[in-house]
Amino acid sequence: MKSILEQFDTINVYSEQGRHSLHKPVLLLYALAQCHQKKDRLLSFFSIDKAFKDLFLKFSFDGKYENSHYPFGKLENDGIWEVIDSKILKRTSVGHLSKSELFIRNIHGGFTQEIYQALLSDKNLLLTITTQLLNRYFPQEQHKLLRSALGLPELDNLATSMTVSDLSAVYKNNVFSDTSNTGEKIMATKQNGYIAYLNSLHNVNASGANALAESQALNHYFTELYQPFPIIDVLYKTLLETQDRVILLTGHAGDGKSTVALDVLKRLRNHPFDKPLDNALNEREEAGRITIVKDMSELSAERRLTWLKQSFTESGSWLIVSNTGPLINSLAEFADDIESKILELLDKPYEQGNLASHSLRLPNFSKELIIINMTRLDNVAIGARVLTCMVNHSAWMQCSGCEAENCCSLRLNRAALQEVIATIEERVRWIYQRITAYEQRLTLRQMVAHIALSLTGGMSCEEAKQSVNTTQGVDGLEQILFSEGFFGYRRGESWSAAENLRAIALVKRAVFGAPTAVDFERQLLVTGGVDGLDLPKVLTQVQQRWRERSTEAAGVRWRFALRRMLYLFGKQSPNNSQGQTDIFLNTFLQSPKLRGFDNWQSGELKLNDTEKRVLKKRCLQVLLEIYSGFSSGQFQDHDCLYLTLRRSDSSVIQPTQLVVAKLSNEDFSLAYDVERRLPKLIYQNSKGKVELLLTLPLLDYIHNRSIGSLGNGLAPIHLAQLEWFRAELLKIASQYASNIVGLLRSGIDGKVVLRRYVVNEQQQRLEQDL
Repeated sequence: MKSILEQFDTINVYSEQGRHSLHKPVLLLYALAQCHQKKDRLLSFFSIDKAFKDLFLKFSFDGKYENSHYPFGKLENDGIWEVIDSKILKRTSVGHLSKSELFIRNIHGGFTQEIYQALLSDKNLLLTITTQLLNRYFPQEQHKLLRSALGLPELDNLATSMTVSDLSAVYKNNVFSDTSNTGEKIMATKQNGYIAYLNSLHNVNASGANALAESQALNHYFTELYQPFPIIDVLYKTLLETQDRVILLTGHAGDGKSTVALDVLKRLRNHPFDKPLDNALNEREEAGRITIVKDMSELSAERRLTWLKQSFTESGSWLIVSNTGPLINSLAEFADDIESKILELLDKPYEQGNLASHSLRLPNFSKELIIINMTRLDNVAIGARVLTCMVNHSAWMQCSGCEAENCCSLRLNRAALQEVIATIEERVRWIYQRITAYEQRLTLRQMVAHIALSLTGGMSCEEAKQSVNTTQGVDGLEQILFSEGFFGYRRGESWSAAENLRAIALVKRAVFGAPTAVDFERQLLVTGGVDGLDLPKVLTQVQQRWRERSTEAAGVRWRFALRRMLYLFGKQSPNNSQGQTDIFLNTFLQSPKLRGFDNWQSGELKLNDTEKRVLKKRCLQVLLEIYSGFSSGQFQDHDCLYLTLRRSDSSVIQPTQLVVAKLSNEDFSLAYDVERRLPKLIYQNSKGKVELLLTLPLLDYIHNRSIGSLGNGLAPIHLAQLEWFRAELLKIASQYASNIVGLLRSGIDGKVVLRRYVVNEQQQRLEQDL
């Protein structure tokens, strides 16, 4: 558990080019002075803004006094400050409050109740914190003047013979332990700063500042959550090579570009991985002969071009982070006729350890250029692993000794997750895999925000304690249960505020948790569970309550909630058959091939020869149906794929179709694409080779059609992929001779037969080819 002194010692203060922004330190000194003078805990923003103006003008601090609203809102993320009505106030994308709204609504803010009471009761603690703030952020010659202006005395050496350093050691070893004037120890109510940190990772309460890499670099909680991309080792080794290179790391906001750059910088400087940086990253960092640009997108167009020129003309290697748009614009201005080459590199999938396919050599480039598009890297497994890190984080130990420890909703939620964490991580990964495979990719930041919200339900430490005081522990758990929050619900009802998160908005589109099969529904109503899936003991009461409610007339929402809980928390029973569980999981996921697809992401197609033959046969049957419009059951003794002339309107039945090409099934094979980590159907003959990547939507569609289920149709993007494959096949397929005509005809019995005709040019008629 961190002491109050440590909480103040680890506040996140923005710095640029080695200089700290003084907005947070000035606000803290002002608030400490008000506390020392026994003023109200919550201060009006109007009074804070006036004090800012006076102090900044008097001491000529760097920065603008008009920005007093920045620290007023941002200090919440450090766990020592609160703002009234914070959750409903307008904020910018990086968490800044609206100054005009603070004035209009007369918003107040100040230290949390626990911090305020501890400071009020311990004069030496307050003055020790004041001294440390002054020593860290202000020049020595200003200390006495600042104390005088604020009404803050020196540390009272008459009250104690301890030095500031001695007091620091005492306060760091005594968590929330405050010495009153009578010498008695007073234990303040504990607050776990880790919970506030988790809630700062999402934007449901409009305070998601810690989601940004700049904040994470300085946060001590982040080091245990961080999951490195495999590409980091390759980048690090490449930058250390003697050959100078320029590496451009691009992608969408939230893909982890800046975090990758931070990791590389730590390695180059031998900075401990489990320690945050002392200062925020500057726009440009040097590490020996290697230069790292944190985010070129934040620079002006002129500065971007200048630094690009430097990267290619000066000695040494560069790692430059940039969003894709500014990157293309700057490179196009730097070199002519390069845009098409850049776009080609941006579309390249990343194969583990191979940067050769991402490199570019041009005559006017003195160095090799490497462009890595982070959107082409798989982030699903990393996103799911963050959940395990959040649940197992050492900061949960800060809850030890809290009066609400045994009944806290947050701890109960965590305990349920911890009991089946391996299962939970896998099930979460499957959901993210499905969203990504169905063309709705999430960034890593969006996944982290989603998981953090699901873990806390947006509940703070204080709210959890109030919940314990007013309800039983299980009541509070129902409100924030992970399986409900993850899918965007609370106690079976839609949680509209959570839909601000893109991940939850996408998850809710699929409506996970719908009825599965009659047998499962009967079990659900009788036991509240499904045979073969065991729930953690922590959830026994919740399961019983929801089962009772599910039998009521309006019990539909509770049955949905039970299915969601069983999917995420249900661990396979060791003595039960896997078959029934597979049916439940596949139906819940609305994707029969997803779990196999997820298994193939490790780098190989894990199918034996028989399974490969079955999959190939199913693929060809579905292609035959799509290309001809007939059902595969209408073909008998056909071992070919026919390409015919059909109307573009597939709803119109054409009983007779002209065959353009006939391809033998023996010329098709199934293989695995290592770069894209997808199975592929290959057609090859003496004229060439064509490959069709089998994405998850295609695999699901093929499986459903093979078992006679119509299910959902293919999205236009996937139908276009099949039409492209058809066009490529036509290019290399063997054509009929010019005097041969092939027709597919469906008879009255529905069977499709192939009829071949020979053109008799002398008599100008078709004759059946025997």
